[in-house]
Amino acid sequence: MLTPTGQGLYPLDSGNTGAAELSGIAHAGGSTYYAVGDDGAPAIWQLTTELAAGFGWVNTGVVSAGISAPALGPDSEGIAMAPDRGTAWVSDEISSTISEFSLTTGDKVGEVAVPQIYRPANVANNMGLEALTYGAGMLWAANEEALKSDGPQSSTASGSWVRIQQFTGEDLAPAVQFAYRTDPITAMSPFITVERSGLVDLLALPDGRLLSLERELGGYLPYFRSRIYELDLTAASDVSALPSLSAGGFTPVGKNLLWQSVFLASNFEGITLGPRLADGTYGVLLISDDGTGQAGQRQDLYSLVLRGVTAPV
Repeated sequence: MLTPTGQGLYPLDSGNTGAAELSGIAHAGGSTYYAVGDDGAPAIWQLTTELAAGFGWVNTGVVSAGISAPALGPDSEGIAMAPDRGTAWVSDEISSTISEFSLTTGDKVGEVAVPQIYRPANVANNMGLEALTYGAGMLWAANEEALKSDGPQSSTASGSWVRIQQFTGEDLAPAVQFAYRTDPITAMSPFITVERSGLVDLLALPDGRLLSLERELGGYLPYFRSRIYELDLTAASDVSALPSLSAGGFTPVGKNLLWQSVFLASNFEGITLGPRLADGTYGVLLISDDGTGQAGQRQDLYSLVLRGVTAPV
């Protein structure tokens, strides 16, 4: 049984690097992480973050360097480490692409074939490829809220249908695709007009299990609510051949809520599995998008300890 425990908030120090609006994060080993932002900056950011070995809280969190990557798209949302290759995959929400970049030179060295259902013309209101993760030999990606062909976006009455895409094999070819229902918005607010509830990232565990990170902006006094779910894919239908999800006729992914918390100014959009801690548990790190500081949003890290992860065979 997976059990995450929140350990606390920590302000991310960007120094004079210019790193902003960080939306995706991936652990590269030890205290090294990489992040991307959705502000259009052509850079992959290196983070140095130390977790307390016995407890999992953040001791230090700084943006230590920037890697110039001119071929990055205009809206980088997700990042996943390519094992033993010195590269990372980055998903772009506007161009609906997943590209591979060298973490040494910043050059684009490859691209993953994304199914046509995610094409930019089918993406509604900047709700495209937001989530990206790699684990147990599989790359996973998902859009944030419903594609135009899949129905309405989230409301207070219901959530939104999104598609989780699996890529497998040496060439990471598109494989199965699953339908996932996001949570509805808790309440609309008279103070804002941008309420939303969507899937902002995925986390593939080394034992093959998959977690989702949902983010809601809603409530009468608006707040950010972060939720982590464990996904059950065993009975879910492959919807890759369906041109629309709005008519139903499939079995969606099962969801089991593991953790949730409310934040006033921390918009957590990225999640990654950190190092294994001294007691055999794992650190988990969330990163927030500061949105250029609008409405007081901050660039923060949040650490959790995850129990129940089995090491890969």
